[in-house]
Amino acid sequence: MRVLLISDSGRPFLEHVRPHIADFLGGAVKRLAFVTAASLGDEIAYYQRAQAALGPLPPDGVGVQVLHLRWSAEPLATLERADALFVGGGNTYALLKRLREARLLEPIRARVQAGMPYIGSSAGSNVAGPRILTTNDWNVVALEAFDALGLVPFNINPHYRETDPTMAAGSETRDDRISEYHTVWDNPVAGIEEGTLVRVDAGAVTVCGRGRVKVFARGAAPRWFGNGERLPV
Repeated sequence: MRVLLISDSGRPFLEHVRPHIADFLGGAVKRLAFVTAASLGDEIAYYQRAQAALGPLPPDGVGVQVLHLRWSAEPLATLERADALFVGGGNTYALLKRLREARLLEPIRARVQAGMPYIGSSAGSNVAGPRILTTNDWNVVALEAFDALGLVPFNINPHYRETDPTMAAGSETRDDRISEYHTVWDNPVAGIEEGTLVRVDAGAVTVCGRGRVKVFARGAAPRWFGNGERLPV
């Protein structure tokens, strides 16, 4: 499988990670379906931002036709037309709920397992893992089932920060929450810093970008990995 997981909320939209997206897609992808189901706002406006960021030829884009995969409007037909899939960020619980309601989880999984490139950003990265329990989002849609696509064997914590200077001393950290996750579940968790990507290609899991990834494994000390290094997950 070919998977690219992005942790980036910088402005302009996708500017810092666009070269990595272009390299990942290569020249074979002509039609990229962009999934806006994680948005709790205007999905049309969100799609238009993606179209403007990805549609133009390099260096202003990646030179693909960007299709709008709307979870509420014939999503399977759009998925069938696409050569690659980009699941955008927003609220992870809303995203998973809508993908499930639209009966998209299995078709997406099948297409990616058959070789279709998958790109996920933030919430879109979260749903690539076995379950979404390490997201930073609030469950405002009262989702009750948390199993996700399972494209990779590790969970994601995007926008990872080891420490937050705005928090009071002694406050619960991301590391504390991930440690709580490991009291129940035993799969690894990848904390991905801003401006950083994890690329899965031919079985290799590699860090890309300007930040780092912190890998949490149950019963072991967390380890940091930087650009070009492979993750032991």
